[in-house]
Amino acid sequence: MAKLILMSVLICIIALPAKAARDPHPVRGLKKAILWFFLFNAAYTYGVLVWVVKLGFSKG
Repeated sequence: MAKLILMSVLICIIALPAKAARDPHPVRGLKKAILWFFLFNAAYTYGVLVWVVKLGFSKG
């Protein structure tokens, strides 16, 4: 599970800009990429702070 969480960051780094690059307007594509990256980071932070601790992945 921890490996999947780390791989999700790599997928985000590659997939989000690739998806946003298909937009015919460069500025709108950039705004979409920034928005999706922000939303991914918010979900990732929530997952690390809540799910990882709740599911017992932390070694603390």
